[in-house]
Amino acid sequence: MADDQSPVKARRPGGRSARVRAAVLEATLVELVEKGYAGLSVDGVATRSGVHRTSIYRRWSNREALLVAALESPDLLMDHPPDTGSFDDDLRIYSESAVEVLNGPPGAVLRALLVSEASSLESVARVIRNGFLTLRSSSLPMVERAMVAGAVPVKTDAVDVMDHLLAPIYFRFLRSDEPVDVAVATQGAAATVVAARAGVFVRDR
Repeated sequence: MADDQSPVKARRPGGRSARVRAAVLEATLVELVEKGYAGLSVDGVATRSGVHRTSIYRRWSNREALLVAALESPDLLMDHPPDTGSFDDDLRIYSESAVEVLNGPPGAVLRALLVSEASSLESVARVIRNGFLTLRSSSLPMVERAMVAGAVPVKTDAVDVMDHLLAPIYFRFLRSDEPVDVAVATQGAAATVVAARAGVFVRDR
């Protein structure tokens, strides 16, 4: 399977067991994107990955367990937030990275989930929710550094800042037919910086 056909370029470290696991989870996401959850099957994953179905069943009891394991792949998450020394640049680069991720393979996986019955599975919903929370929490140091540096007021709520930054991007991705492009990211970052410096996100708590 060519890399450009894969929704996730899975890392395959370690020995044979690790490589088999990576191949199976990568194939699971490809099958999801191409066929939806309704068409996702252990047999299909076995064929695409080249791993025998009995080997897959030894690790995962059913397609739901297989999908959850694939969705927990770190390859679906954004890289570490930037630390350029500039609050403005950090937010701009981070928001542009979010657009790049959503327009790339991870975004294709998310779309496939949201338009299928998989989105109603509690196990899948939990992974998606935890993924978003992880992304948000990992981004908070950008705002915390800005407070220390005096770039934004003390007691600025970092969670509010990041929600304000990312909400327009995810809204377009999830609910709008309009493209999610770099312009959305740069404009949103600039507006968030202005609002943060003006004290809009200060919370006295």
